[in-house]
This record gives sequence, C-alpha cells and structure tokens, in this order.
Amino acid sequence: MTVRNVTPPQMQMPNLKTTFALGIGALLALLVLAMTFASWRTIQPGQVGIVFDKARSQVTNTAKPGWTFINPFTESITDYPVSLQTLTMVQNNSEGKVTGDDSVKVGTKEGQSMNADVSVQYSIPIEQASQLYTIWAGAPIGTIEDNLVRQVTRAAMNDVASKYGWEDIYGAQRTQYIADVSVIIRDRFAAKNVKFEALNLRGWHLPDNLQKALDTKITAQQAAEQQTFQLQQAKTKAEQDQVQATGQANAVIAQAQGEAKSTTVRAQAQAEANKLLSQSLTPDLIRYQQLQRWDGKLPVFNGGGATPLIDASSIISGTTARR
Repeated sequence: MTVRNVTPPQMQMPNLKTTFALGIGALLALLVLAMTFASWRTIQPGQVGIVFDKARSQVTNTAKPGWTFINPFTESITDYPVSLQTLTMVQNNSEGKVTGDDSVKVGTKEGQSMNADVSVQYSIPIEQASQLYTIWAGAPIGTIEDNLVRQVTRAAMNDVASKYGWEDIYGAQRTQYIADVSVIIRDRFAAKNVKFEALNLRGWHLPDNLQKALDTKITAQQAAEQQTFQLQQAKTKAEQDQVQATGQANAVIAQAQGEAKSTTVRAQAQAEANKLLSQSLTPDLIRYQQLQRWDGKLPVFNGGGATPLIDASSIISGTTARR
C-alpha cells in the first residue's frame, strides 16, 4: 500500500502571498524606474532646456547644461542652442543644409540680378531663450532658423542691393554693402530675441552678360595699366640715361680739371726749380764746373791761324784761392 503526503490547503497560502507581494514590489520598482527615466533629462553643453508647464501653459524654468528633472505628465522640455550657430547659403551642393542652389539672389538699382554665397552667424542669449520659446510657440531651432535667420538675411541683402550698382557691391563698395546689410539684420534679429553675430559675403555669381562686361572691363584696365607701366619704364630709363650722361660729363670735366691742375702744378714746380737753379749758378760755380771738365789741353784749331783766347789766369787764381 502506497502512502501519499498531501499538503493541506492552509500550508500553500503563505507561498502564494509571498509571490504576489514580490510581483507587486517588482512592478512598483519598474514604475519608479520608468518614472525616473521619464523625468530625467540631460542638457548638453552649449544648450539650455526650456521647461514648459502644460497645465498652466507657461514656461517655468530655463535649465542649464547638466541633469534636470521634470514632471513627465505635466511638463515638457525643449533644448535651444546658446552657442554660436552658422547658417550657410551657397550655390554649391556640397555645402549648406539645402540640396541644390541655396545662394541669395539680389537685384541691383540697374535691375540686374546677382547671386551671393553667404554665411550668417547668430546665437540665442541665455536670458532671452524663454522669450524666444514663447514667441515661436515652442518651435525647434531648425524652424526658427528657416523662418527667421534665412528669410531676414535674404530680404535684407536684397533691400540694400537695390540702392547700389552691381559693380559697386561686386567691387569697391562691397565692404560698405555688408555693413549696411548687417545693421538691418541685427535690428530684425534683436526684435525676435536672437543675437546677430556676423555676416560673411563669400562671393558673387554673375549672369553671363555681366560676367562678359566685367571681363571686358578688366581686360581694358589691364591694357591701360600695362601702358602706364611701359610709360613709367620709359620715363625711368630716360632719367637713368640722363643721370648716366651727366655723370659721364662730370667725370670728363673732372678729369680735364685734374689734368689742367696737374699741368699747372708741374709748371709751377719746374718754374720754382728753374728759379732755384738760376739763383745757384754763380760765376764762380760756373768757372769751377768748367775747370772740373777741362782736361788741361788747349783747344786745337786747324786752319785760319786763329788761336782761342782763354783767361787761364783767372781760372788758376780762382782755383788757388779756394785751396
């Protein structure tokens, strides 16, 4: 006979209660964890979080970068960047946020159309982020950029361009044009709680007719500049030749003057020497020199029977006296 152990019903009740309690506890823990994750937000550096109370339909807080908690049932949070932002509008497909030609088209006072590659920089002041959220009804920054930054920049550039000639904003008055446009953008941005930082006009794209006219003008200017350069070179060469000729003439004059002075000096020296020589030639010196050169023989003459007369006594007496 087999004996079975049968557990009374009252012995199974504690195990069921324990399991139920554990299940309830686990469920509550999951709910708490889910509520924590739903309430926990991380605000990245360079951004602020705009906390909006849906029950009261108003902004209640501007959260700075870091961790923050909200009521997920009554509150929402929208991140806005407060760091420097750049919107690029160019013709090149590889740049900017828009596919295709996104350059800014403007019309000049002559009615000519031009396209500009530009980039505009802006930022959102932290203290004005909540007002910006309210004005734009909580729209994300992308919507604000498209409807404010993009549209205001395009409108301002076109408005100002209508006061300039196309050659002016393309060349000599480009800087002034950018300054005038920047003033308008700054004021319009400020009215919408956005801070204008800078406008960079990277280049112009001209239609074919304007490009051809510009090329022709540049070619003419280059030819004129080349002629001016050649004339300047000729003038410089003429001046150099004149300086060289003057230098050579001065050199010849200087040489002639030097030679003349040298001749004068030599003549003066010779005259002085002759003077000294004439002063040193006394009769006694002459007689002495004659005696020194006399070989003691009287001159012999053939023919005529003439005998030269020499005053030998004076010579001999002079010599004897010196001894």
